[in-house]
Amino acid sequence: MFHADGVFYWYGENKAFTSAKGAIWTWGVRCYRSVDLYNWEDLGLIIPVDESDPASPLNPRTTKLDRPHILYNKATKKFVCWVKIMGKVDQTRTILTADRITGPYTIVHKDIMPLGMNAGDFDFVTHPADGKAHMYFERVHSELICADLTEDYTALSGHYSTHFPIGAPPLVREGPAFFARHNRYYVATSRTSG
Repeated sequence: MFHADGVFYWYGENKAFTSAKGAIWTWGVRCYRSVDLYNWEDLGLIIPVDESDPASPLNPRTTKLDRPHILYNKATKKFVCWVKIMGKVDQTRTILTADRITGPYTIVHKDIMPLGMNAGDFDFVTHPADGKAHMYFERVHSELICADLTEDYTALSGHYSTHFPIGAPPLVREGPAFFARHNRYYVATSRTSG
């Protein structure tokens, strides 16, 4: 979900062509909008697939797009979308930018392994006071990483910290989800595989 100017945007993986026995994992990123969280308007695909290029991270037949996350950067006035891509190289990231949340989005980086690590589930937190953003991700089956984003949110700065170094499933934390309330930040996680 993304909230801006009184409008809620609910975006995520488009599973319109996904089936239990099919080869399609995701067919782009779809978005809906609402002003009351009850009535929703389908805005269609805000990040469409790229069927013409088998090497594209947006090709639904050669890769699996997963877990889109959109941030708004006040300094650059850009919407920045990070998606996890599973394909030839397991669990890389592709970063796209747009002038509007509804797109069109342009790929600015692809095949990124955050900090050179095999990264799983992820989330972002942006500090409202200074706009600084952090990416939290599961370093697969070992620990949770908090990494600083660059000022434009399209890369990692290289500075990071580690948390919950358990070392093996099922106790490793995954699926981080953040929220803030009364100037405190909270993270909800699950054990590996639920």
